Amino acid sequence: MPAKRNDNRYKRTVTVGRNPDGSAKRKCVYGKTIKEVDRKVADIQTALRNGTLSSDERVLFKDIAFRWIDECHPAISVRTRRWYTGIVRTNLAPLHKMELRKLKPMHLQAIIAQKVAEGVADKTLCNIKIIAAAILDYAMDNDLVFRNVFRKVKVPKRGSAKRQPITEDQKALILRTWRGHRMGVPALILLFTGMRRGELIALTWNDVDLKNRVISVTKAAAFNGNQPEIKAPKSNAGIRTIPIPEQLVPILRETKSSGKSLYVCPDAGGGIMSDRGWLTSWNSYQHYLNIQAGGKDASRSNPKIVAVEPFTAHQLRHTYATMLYDAGMDVKTAQELLGHADPSVTMNIYTHLSTQKKDAALQALSAHFAQLLPQAL
Repeated sequence: MPAKRNDNRYKRTVTVGRNPDGSAKRKCVYGKTIKEVDRKVADIQTALRNGTLSSDERVLFKDIAFRWIDECHPAISVRTRRWYTGIVRTNLAPLHKMELRKLKPMHLQAIIAQKVAEGVADKTLCNIKIIAAAILDYAMDNDLVFRNVFRKVKVPKRGSAKRQPITEDQKALILRTWRGHRMGVPALILLFTGMRRGELIALTWNDVDLKNRVISVTKAAAFNGNQPEIKAPKSNAGIRTIPIPEQLVPILRETKSSGKSLYVCPDAGGGIMSDRGWLTSWNSYQHYLNIQAGGKDASRSNPKIVAVEPFTAHQLRHTYATMLYDAGMDVKTAQELLGHADPSVTMNIYTHLSTQKKDAALQALSAHFAQLLPQAL
């Protein structure tokens, strides 16, 4: 039975947990009527059963997220700290102003879904969930929440679709339309050099030797949030020289002479491309290719027509590796051109391609036998 106070309000004490010493942790509930107090107590008990009660309703996600980095990872390297901070600051930004007690699985699931639509790598999707869940684990350890709702979030398994090379039709479309969009030349460079996105963003015309037909890769753009930071490649293998195909030389020469930027792949203002700038430009390029292939935008009466599937920058790198394989390039040379520190990475790509080619050949052989069999009978 709630006790009546001198201010004519009713008070009731509810046990909401245990302190480290085993004693009961209690919460006081107040109301103008007994019915109001009973309703508030029922709400607390429901929250306790569901694991959604917060001991401090004013704590925001961003407050605990940055404390998690500082208190749980005091000895990490500067690079790792920047990586954690980048994930929290950019990918988890929609959660920043939300109270911990109001967080639901759907909030993180919506972020994951958006990143999938943007073509973010599977590994990054997993890291986003891991870090978000670790932050709520830290909040649980500090009795700010009593359940980690982000553990239920599922990261879609897309298989190796984003690791597949582009099709011959997609390749022909890139070659046919490179003049029509400012990302056309960057796409050609990625396709015919196998460079990583960060390496292309950091590439300057000083790194491009058109006379000797080589590109020197000595640096890459890493992103701390949205802004790029120019760094040396992660390994010595990343520092390499890549031959420029003869057909690409006049295109690069024309692009260099008509441009005013130091960067080969600049932003609209001629400066270095930001992470968001790349995403916006790449999505615009994919839209342009779809229209060029005969696709259409959505309208009130008609859905969008997709004439060509979108692809990622990494798929162009994988396509380059495929072309090296088809050209009979040995694994050691392919490793050097791709900048793989571990030869097993290149070997795994070659083994996968070999299996694909073998399966395709067997299917073609089976189809040929199927045509001959009726004749033999």
